[in-house]
Order: sequence, then structure tokens, then C-alpha cells
Amino acid sequence: MAVTKILVANRAEIATRIIRTCREMKIPTVAVFSDADRGAMHVRLAQESIPIGKTPTSSGYADVEKIIAAAKTVGADTIHPGCSFMSCDPYAARKIIDAGIVWIGPSPEILEIMGNKIEARKIAESVGVPVLPAVVGQMPDETLFDEAQKLGFPLMIKAVKGEHGKGIRLIKSIIELQRSLPWVKGDAIVHFEDDQIYLEKALQKPHHIEVQIMADQFGNVVHFWERDCSIQRRFQEVLEEAPSPFVSPELRKSMCEAAVTIAKKVGYVGTGTVEFLVDENHNYYFLEMTCRIQGSHQVTEWITGQDIIRWQIDIARGEKLPMKQADIPLWGHAIQARINAEDPVRDFAPSSGRISYLRTPAGRNIRNDSGVYNGWTLSPSYAPTLSKLSSWGLSRGEAIRRMATALSEYRVGGVRNNIAFQKALNEHSAFQRGETNTAMLDNNWWGTPELGDLKFVVAAALFDELEMEEMRAQQPVGRNGNAEPSNWKTHGKFNRI
Repeated sequence: MAVTKILVANRAEIATRIIRTCREMKIPTVAVFSDADRGAMHVRLAQESIPIGKTPTSSGYADVEKIIAAAKTVGADTIHPGCSFMSCDPYAARKIIDAGIVWIGPSPEILEIMGNKIEARKIAESVGVPVLPAVVGQMPDETLFDEAQKLGFPLMIKAVKGEHGKGIRLIKSIIELQRSLPWVKGDAIVHFEDDQIYLEKALQKPHHIEVQIMADQFGNVVHFWERDCSIQRRFQEVLEEAPSPFVSPELRKSMCEAAVTIAKKVGYVGTGTVEFLVDENHNYYFLEMTCRIQGSHQVTEWITGQDIIRWQIDIARGEKLPMKQADIPLWGHAIQARINAEDPVRDFAPSSGRISYLRTPAGRNIRNDSGVYNGWTLSPSYAPTLSKLSSWGLSRGEAIRRMATALSEYRVGGVRNNIAFQKALNEHSAFQRGETNTAMLDNNWWGTPELGDLKFVVAAALFDELEMEEMRAQQPVGRNGNAEPSNWKTHGKFNRI
């Protein structure tokens, strides 16, 4: 298949990430942008760009008709959906393929099957992969409540077509279930246009492990080992690492082989992630399959030395996988911190506005995937992502130390951010021992400036002072040789009230 010009149907750091690989491959790229993204980094990096309408996501990046029209206008023969918006939408994939455009992703049929969590469970069960006990199928609410009590609490209530941590809640009693059911169904309708739900037995403090797979059109499937994505907040990943410090060689082999088996069973083509929950006794259970590239792929690229975007493009061209399983290395250790414009002291409330100062970290084996720059204005209409900062080392300890150095160098002014929080997390004793799980952030250990963790408070205060000093140093000098008045005091601070 010809892939001569790629339209990237996404924004921010994932769009810039895709565009950079396309540049290495000498493939021209087209950026699309909403009104708020007219001057965005991904627009600046692409060879061509085209507007797709107003800022709300429903009328832009997720509108397949506008994306197809944009591709035809600029002569793009391929669309890469990135890791959000329409990336897992079977309807969008089918429309793009029917328009004669190459779709970089699994087929619409696979997206329909694996995007339905109940169907995905059935696939896993059919090949002998363990799943958690569940209540599935449509039934009256009273019957559902009876079945829930038989299964026992705690339970997870999930939207059948849910993704990105939406349409999911932890339920600890029948009263909570009765109260939460309408809310989860409502979220499912709003986000996925489908109110089907199911109940699944909840594990206490599990580990969330992902296995990256790649599959070509000739039935070849390989895995890129596992990532540990256990540190989460509201079912959204905060920090990832690869390989997992919790996973033994025997468990790694078993889970990776299970992921490949599931992909082969459904005839998967492209990149995807098979996700598992693992209990404290190293028993693992299939959770779901994410049929797109994920925001955590950087740590997998570090430990394998591979470019997953390049693999995606080559597979879309109809090429065979370039490597066999035995040739894929597992080298060293990588950690990724998600740097967001949000305030941990205020329950991670998102922050928006103009970035008035920016200094990003650099150095040996440091990577910073970002879609922002100094002077850029973060829109409240989109996720408050600043960058995905990752480090690599020959050992986990070396990767942790490099991450600590990188976080100490990172400065952002004008918006509140979670850099001091990530630094406190990096220094947390449980994290340094590798004893993390999905409940690690539930107890609010970083606290507040008045009552919270001293290291977090000190780090936040230090980051404030460093920002002030650097912004003072940038003040213009007046005619009398004195610094001119500055508005640095009005700029956003680092996680301070």
C-alpha cells in the first residue's frame, strides 16, 4: 500500500511525536488544527496544515467527515489517528477506509470486537487466559443487584465500550451500586453512545501491567515486553516504567505469551496493548485490549530500542515485521512521568493559560515528548498535558536518579503544574522499592502545605523560588541600569496556595 503523505488526526505531544518519525522516514506530514491550536507545536512541525473548525473536540479532531475532507484537500493518502479522539472508533476507521485512504490502525472489525469489553473477555477466555469473575449481559436493575450480591463486593462497574478511564467506578456496597449505576450509564451514553455496563470483581491493590504487541498482515505477532502502569489517579496513569519491578521472569513469559495468543486469535494487525491486573500472589487476569498506540509507549521504546510509530507505518504499508521475537531485546530500565498543568494541592485541578516561562530538562538518556513551548497558551478545552518526561538507565536505580535530576531541571511558569509532585513521588520510599499498586495515590500522602508530606511542601516551595529567580534574571534593564518593573508575581506558581 502506498503511504506517501500522512495526515495526523491528533494534536499536542502525540502529534509532534508522529511527525518527527515521519520526518526521519522522509514522509511528508499534514497537521490539522482547531481554532485554539492554530499556532500549536504540531502545526509548526508539519510540512502542511489545515484548519478543521472550532475548538470543542466534538467539532474538530473527532469529526471523521472533516478529517477525510482535509486529507482529500491536501492529497494525503494515509491517516494516523494518534492515541485519542477517533483512534479506537470503528465507525471512523470504516469511513476512512471506504474513502480510499490508508488507516494506520486495526481494522474496523477488530476495533468493534476488542472495543467491546465483554466480547474481549470472551476472546481471552476462549484461549485460556484468566479473567476476573463478572456479571455480564443485559438484565433488569433488580436482577443486576441480586447478581452483584452473589458475586460479592468490592466490584468495578464498567461501561462495555469504555476507554481512557471513563465509565468506570469502584463499588463497595449495594447502596453504592444503586446510586452509581445511573451515573455510569449516563457517562457511557455521553462518551460512548452506549449505556451497556457490566460488573467485575475488584482486586485489592492490584498491579496494572500492559504488554505491547505488534502484528503484521501475514499472521506474525511479537511482543515488546511489559510496562508497569500501576501508579494511577482516577484510573488515569500518572507514571509508567518498563520492565515492571514486580513481575518475575516466569510471570513475564506467561503474560507476554498470553498477549500474543489473544492477538493471533482475533487476527490483529497493527500495534496494540493487552492489559492485565495482577494480584499480590502473582496471579494475572485479562483486563482489556487497547487497539492503538498509547501514551506510555516511550518506556517500551527505551528498553527495546525500537520506534513503534515506524513499525505502525511499515505495517500499514503491508510490510512484514522486521524482527522476530528472539531478536527483540529487553535492555535496561525506563521511567516516564506525565507532566501536567494541574495542581496536586487542589485535588489536581487542571490549569490553563499562557506559559510565561519554560525550561525543559536534557542530558544523557533523558527524553521529553512535548507539544508546548514558551509563550503557548494552554486551552481549557483539552487535556492539560505539558509533556511526557522519560529516563533510561542500565538499572532501575540509575533510571530513578536520572529522572530526579531531570525533574529538578524542569521549570514551567504561568500555569500550575505537577512537577514537584512527580519529584516527591520519585523520592517516595515505596516507589523506590518498586512496591507500587493502583491504590498508591488513594491516601493523599503528599497532603497540603499545612498538613502534608514535608518533602512535597519543601519541593514546591523550592520550585517557586527558583522560578522567581529565573524570571527576575530575564527582566529587561532600564536606561538607569536598574531592572525594569516585572509582572512575575502575577505568574502561576508551582503547586502553592
